[in-house]
Amino acid sequence: MTQNYYSRGLRARFATDGIRAEQARIAAAAPSYADIDYEIDEQKYLARSKARVEAGGLPAEVPGGWPTKLEGPLAWSSDSFQDESEYVYTLTDDDKTELLAALKTFKGYGLEPTKVTKEMFPLPNLSKHLLAMCSDIYEGKGFGIVRGLNPDDYPLHDLTSIYLGISSYIAETRGKQDQRGSMLIHVVKRNGDDAFDDEYGSDKPFHTDTVTDTLCLFAQSLAAAGGRSVLASAYTVYNELAATRPDLIHTLAAPDWPFDTFGRDPPYYRRALVYYHDNRIITAFSRRLLVGHAPFDPRTPGIPGLTEAQAEALDAIHFIARKHEIKPRMIRGDIRFINNMALLHRREAFANPKGEDAAKGRHLVRVWLNNEEMCWKLPQALRLAWARVFEDTEGEREEHWDYAPVRGEGGRILRTGGSCD
Repeated sequence: MTQNYYSRGLRARFATDGIRAEQARIAAAAPSYADIDYEIDEQKYLARSKARVEAGGLPAEVPGGWPTKLEGPLAWSSDSFQDESEYVYTLTDDDKTELLAALKTFKGYGLEPTKVTKEMFPLPNLSKHLLAMCSDIYEGKGFGIVRGLNPDDYPLHDLTSIYLGISSYIAETRGKQDQRGSMLIHVVKRNGDDAFDDEYGSDKPFHTDTVTDTLCLFAQSLAAAGGRSVLASAYTVYNELAATRPDLIHTLAAPDWPFDTFGRDPPYYRRALVYYHDNRIITAFSRRLLVGHAPFDPRTPGIPGLTEAQAEALDAIHFIARKHEIKPRMIRGDIRFINNMALLHRREAFANPKGEDAAKGRHLVRVWLNNEEMCWKLPQALRLAWARVFEDTEGEREEHWDYAPVRGEGGRILRTGGSCD
């Protein structure tokens, strides 16, 4: 039986059943689609861009009512930060003492780490720095890093309580990150993936995690080489497009991009990738959902692909972001917070340790966070997406909290959680 992508309540609340009629009309048209894959092909991109520009007839202005240039702290580039102290808060000895006291207080409630809140995890002095970082994430440059935790200092349950307790000062609501209801995603190289080493040995495309206002990444352990999470400002990407290729903003803003639900009902849905709402630009897309990710997640047969204009626009985001990216150092124990509405990220190629240290490879724990008070106002299409992740109160998807990757016989990793869907 095919799983529903949206819960019964969301289908009624957002009238999603109308999607099926639209899909039938699209299927009847059976258009041809662009040749584009998950892996970036620069030559295809350049040839496609050249052909479309030479064909002419492209809009020469941004969409009506949209800004021609975005100003402010989110419009940063590679040379905007002279020192990492501008975005890293390093825990002091007093902070670490305060964290131990907060942990003791929380454990006194006798609850699982999943239940931690600001009130149960009091940080009288450190909270001032965390709340300032929260403001910077939602109203400033869009990201911040808390540094100084040593994962070896704590049992796993205590470590989980600490990084979730810290994150609760940024945003308290945690979201379901896949159809199973995984609340913690372990971003690791799975055992048995050796056949797909190219997946880890190459850089990945820029994207956002499809549905969250703040992305939290806890660096539990690191690769032997590479593997940094690279950041770029979607505001800066927008500014370059507005100045050089405003036609692509029209393409990105059109509500006709086909997002794959990978075997669920409906099999795909359509929305824009970029929105101008409440005087803010909001970017929300995962390349995997738009073109598939073979051999891991091939695109569902029979659903629409991308047009030539969409393929060019999707690649343009990546190549412009590469021009303006920053590569913050990643230290074991870092907790990284990213405004997922305004920043893009990608993962560098990496290699894990060999021999005796092979089990200590790159391991990030991902949490999707929503701050109801600070989250930007969302257009209707994204309100539906946020509701599916953060307001799934009917119990159709149970919560699953895997504090560590699920392993089977011989220590083989069986489940690390889902992807950005």
